Amino acid sequence: MTSSKKALTLWLLIAGVTGFVACAGDKTTDNETDGGGPDAGDTDAGDDFTLDWESLTPVESHREDLGGNTVVWLSGSPFEMGQQQGELLHDEIADGIANSSYIQEILDLIPVATLMGFVVMAENNSYPEVVEECEGIMDTAGDVGWTMELCLIVAFGEVLMEKMPATKALPLSSGCSQFIASGDATADGRLYHGRLLDWGYVDYLLEYPVIFVRQPTGGVPHVTVGFPGNVAPFNGMNAAGLSLASNEADPSGASQSDDEGRGHVQLLGHILAGADSMDAALDELAITDHMSVEGIGIADGRARRGAALEMSATTVGVRELAEGVVYLTNHFVGDDTESCATPYASSSLRYDRLDQLLPPAAEDTRHGEIDAAVTVEILRDRISPYTHEEVAEGTFDNDGSLATNGAIYAIVFDPGALRFWVAAGTTPVPEQPFVGYSLAQLLGVEDYPPVEPASFE
Repeated sequence: MTSSKKALTLWLLIAGVTGFVACAGDKTTDNETDGGGPDAGDTDAGDDFTLDWESLTPVESHREDLGGNTVVWLSGSPFEMGQQQGELLHDEIADGIANSSYIQEILDLIPVATLMGFVVMAENNSYPEVVEECEGIMDTAGDVGWTMELCLIVAFGEVLMEKMPATKALPLSSGCSQFIASGDATADGRLYHGRLLDWGYVDYLLEYPVIFVRQPTGGVPHVTVGFPGNVAPFNGMNAAGLSLASNEADPSGASQSDDEGRGHVQLLGHILAGADSMDAALDELAITDHMSVEGIGIADGRARRGAALEMSATTVGVRELAEGVVYLTNHFVGDDTESCATPYASSSLRYDRLDQLLPPAAEDTRHGEIDAAVTVEILRDRISPYTHEEVAEGTFDNDGSLATNGAIYAIVFDPGALRFWVAAGTTPVPEQPFVGYSLAQLLGVEDYPPVEPASFE
């Protein structure tokens, strides 16, 4: 992480230094649908694939190495899936407890977090299924030190990072980028969702990337990309054709965070397991009591809809596709949400570069060309929007371009066909091969669209 993504000492936090300007005082919702919405991709379905996921028999819990990544199948109740995760990833969890600087930093935070009441806050405000899955992991991996406090802090991190001292584990600012394109913006009229999860050199996440195939009892089967012990996902796609990813944002003031409600990363997982359409996801968003400042990109591959959700404890905005595209980094741009989050240089730079690549009249536009291959090219873009100079290959975290902002995972979702491509494991992550997977195949379906190409080198 660069020094701009760290800071705030404990004594400043305890002293209550804020100096923030509040956004709207009452919780409101702003739906922006300029040029987007359900008809934004009114073209032939092409390779889309509808899966009768409710009739599927869950694949038995196990793990495999596929395409160089660890794939873990989980099924049953939250507690059972936690038990399975703790058993199947026991060695990785043990190594993380013993050797990971990231895990050690969280362990060092636990006494302070407990003293300040944040662990109780996390437990009281987590979804019941998250608490139960943490209990399941403790049942099979507690012997190596995976505690309830550790699991809850990891699952509630984006809320606590607004309340705790900034560290590498809970940085003051994290940097993520994503975009959704459909209709006239794409080469085939279908929908593509590109995502960079940027964090810096977090050893545990880089060394142990895991693709989880989650099959919850009574819920929608889905895939998430994460790490051992991850129960609140940052990225995922479900069998109904929804893909989601989260972007942290910096609150503009203390009023934008709350001490009661739900965390947005947990909300993302809750939607993946419970929603079968964009409308169902937005309904869940509307009834949620929000705790922190966060952006989520959501795409509905079947309906050709995409949106950037801009959320704080006071205000929620929904920016749907406009001219076939929507994109987000780590600040807000909606009329009613812009003042809820504080922009910083890297977030503005990445947003401005997407603004050069995606709208139809932009100077370097890829509008009308976008498919899975072009999505990969955009995620690998190393051009500064201001100097138009290209950052050197091999650069990992210089805040100078989309691809060089400390990516942990780089993902292309093709939710209409239930396909996705993942780059992970070795830095710089976007320069690594994007390996393709079919969610339908991972769920044991025999007749599924092929993943072509098998990877993007």
